[in-house]
Amino acid sequence: MRNASLPYHLYVNVKNSFLGPNMPDGYTPAIWHGVYSRPGQLIYCHVLLESGAHWSGLPLCALSTTDVFDSGNNNNIQPWGGMGNNIETFMTTYLEGLPVSVFHTGLNGRHTGIIIDWEDGYSRYPAEHKPLSLITLDCGYFALVPNNHFTVTDKHFVKEDSKNNLKFYKRGETVYWER
Repeated sequence: MRNASLPYHLYVNVKNSFLGPNMPDGYTPAIWHGVYSRPGQLIYCHVLLESGAHWSGLPLCALSTTDVFDSGNNNNIQPWGGMGNNIETFMTTYLEGLPVSVFHTGLNGRHTGIIIDWEDGYSRYPAEHKPLSLITLDCGYFALVPNNHFTVTDKHFVKEDSKNNLKFYKRGETVYWER
């Protein structure tokens, strides 16, 4: 199991049912500051709860920016679990705040700029590498989505007529080596 700090913290709500069977209905405000993962398991979150307690082991479906939470059964918001022992998070400032559309879900949101990545754990070939982008969906919950599962809107650059080329893109299988 490896842990990684997020590049910045996120203010979230934690669904109380994840904090214990005697918790009242509703949610508890928290600060999400880190993640950890074991190969083949979901990504788990580290949060500081409003009570001052530090809580680990929350699945993504336990967190939201609103009072709406994912059912936990939607594989479209986290289609892959941990893919290796060495997890890393990094910030892509350019993507932060850009609108995104997630394929096959009808869900839209904004990129947080945070990408979660692994040192190779399962892929045989570099083309199978799947860094996951952390998206805040418009409905309030979060999604960890591979780069080939969403499109980005940037009014200054992305052209609608260029989207016709999406159907022609293939997985990049060429590996470039230093000579």
